[in-house]
Amino acid sequence: MPLLASAHPSARGVEEDILIPLLARLTTVCTALDAAAAAAAPPPIVSPEHPISSQPSAGTDATAAALEATTSHARALLEKIKGDMAALRRLFRRIDRTEKGIRYSFDPVEQHMDNAIQQQERPSVEHIHSQLLAVDAEIEAIRTKICAAYNLPLSDRDAGEDHDPPRPEATGVAMTRRMEELRYGPQMRHLKLAVSGLDARVRGSLLCLAAFPEGAVVKKRLLIHWWIGEGFVKSADAGKRRFDQLVAKGFIIPVRSALCGTVSRCTVRPWVLDLLMSLARTTSFLELDCSDFALARRVCLTGGKVLSRFSADARAIYNIDHKYVELDKGWFAGKKELCTLQLGQWRELGPREQIANPMASHIEVSGVERFADIQSCKSLRYISFRGISRIESLPDSIGNLRELVVLDLRACHNLEELGQGITKLDRLEYLDLSECHLLGGMPKGLGRLTRLQVLKGFVVANTNSKDPCHLNELTKLDKLRKLGIVIGKMAVPTDDEFLKLAEFAVLESLTIRWGLLASEKSRNEEGPAPHPVVMMKFALPPNLKKLDLHCFPLAEFPQWVPKGVKKLYIRGGKLATLSDEEGWDVEVLRLRFLRDLQYNHDTLQRCFKKLDPDHTEYTHVQTSWANNDVYHVCTFLETLVQYMLFRTSWMAYFIGGLIVRCCY
Repeated sequence: MPLLASAHPSARGVEEDILIPLLARLTTVCTALDAAAAAAAPPPIVSPEHPISSQPSAGTDATAAALEATTSHARALLEKIKGDMAALRRLFRRIDRTEKGIRYSFDPVEQHMDNAIQQQERPSVEHIHSQLLAVDAEIEAIRTKICAAYNLPLSDRDAGEDHDPPRPEATGVAMTRRMEELRYGPQMRHLKLAVSGLDARVRGSLLCLAAFPEGAVVKKRLLIHWWIGEGFVKSADAGKRRFDQLVAKGFIIPVRSALCGTVSRCTVRPWVLDLLMSLARTTSFLELDCSDFALARRVCLTGGKVLSRFSADARAIYNIDHKYVELDKGWFAGKKELCTLQLGQWRELGPREQIANPMASHIEVSGVERFADIQSCKSLRYISFRGISRIESLPDSIGNLRELVVLDLRACHNLEELGQGITKLDRLEYLDLSECHLLGGMPKGLGRLTRLQVLKGFVVANTNSKDPCHLNELTKLDKLRKLGIVIGKMAVPTDDEFLKLAEFAVLESLTIRWGLLASEKSRNEEGPAPHPVVMMKFALPPNLKKLDLHCFPLAEFPQWVPKGVKKLYIRGGKLATLSDEEGWDVEVLRLRFLRDLQYNHDTLQRCFKKLDPDHTEYTHVQTSWANNDVYHVCTFLETLVQYMLFRTSWMAYFIGGLIVRCCY
């Protein structure tokens, strides 16, 4: 039997590939036995007096008796074989459960190794040593389990092998063979069955990961937004539960932050990604490598020239690595089923990466006037234009997208005006305007977006704003849990604008970023009049858990910081002192780029007794960004160059990056 010659089939493979087909053949054998017995039976003798039948002769009777005995014995033997094979199925299932138990025992081994080499930005020797001890204990437990299951000696050294040990292979060859075994071995068969057995929405959530390249680290928030757009989950909280579910099942690997321990990113093992890509193609879930998307429901822009002949039934357009996208009338016309539009940057690049490669986070789109046609896409729930240049304003037609839940405009450096259309998006839950440096204010009417939960980059109105939105209007947003505020040098807040923050009852995370500050010399030349920032009065929400202050403009620690915050970040600025009061609940503290800060370590430990040493960073001068004046001037120059050149040339990012790198 050819199937028996296959190399080392798993127990479940033996059942599926051998025993089940053999049982099917036994049914065919049973049918053949019945047919053979009927054909061998002597025909009845018919006479004119008795047309129905007559008594058989003695010879015929003996033949029929022998045939009946043989047939009876064959049927009994057939039933015995069926019973034996059913018993074999149960035995192989027991073996399969044992194999699974052993195989799954390697999951914590892999997790400990990942913790040792992947999930620590600055691993210590002690940490790696502790993880190796855990790996050693898990391996010993696995060896014990195998020996007990198969009655083997506890150590192969005790077995006394006579032949010489095999010569070790080169590391690269061994790793390649191991990858091949994982990708094409029995484990993949079980993984495929596990994926196929998932609920349709869970399986769809998992297959979205097939869009990203091998080794990519993907933000959890990015996945959740895609899932919301597709309708795989109904809310951000449901998306977080879905993410945890996929982690628990081992489909994705969580990547933890070294400083706060939270899971905000994930990655996928290469052999799992292979399977997801294969399933995405065979099920027509996602088109990965085609330039003509006339039939694809979900398309990934992965290279080459993109044709605009998208299917009228397209549900998702996702930009993976296109740096230049040319829009025409074929992009949005008739796309009534389009629910996910990710034209922007999906990668999360840090400041150093952006400086080293200014074009990495930049995406240029021509034909931005075609965004006015987006109103025909009534089903859109997720839009990302993150990092796209040349978008100066949003079309008023965006207000027709009444199903829109997520709108990501982060780092749209040319964006100057949002327009009133955005105030009609009454289902909007997530709005990111961070790093949109040319925005002078927010349109009045944002308070009507009552479902808004996350608002990043709210710009306090400046002198050029006409009829702007102020923070007191946002107090109507009773679901707002995360807020980011930008206070520019020309900001003109109302007298009680920042006191209104105390009325945000459910707000848990608050980020305040101050703009370019005047130097000490210029302030002294202007006379004794205080800087306007000094006159700003703040009162923060009672349930605040995280406070992030960027470029804080004063030397003294602000007294309005609530002691109940769990996470406190202060990055850049003029801060010279910290609170010397006790009773703080801060568990995670980050103090960065504070060249003027003078603080005693013992006082820090006395005042912030709940600090977790692993989640604390209070290096006063950590990088060359400690010179805040240079940092702010560089940021201003880079933005200015982008403003002047983005409209005519993609060289803006390159020139701006050179300025920053030279100044640093």
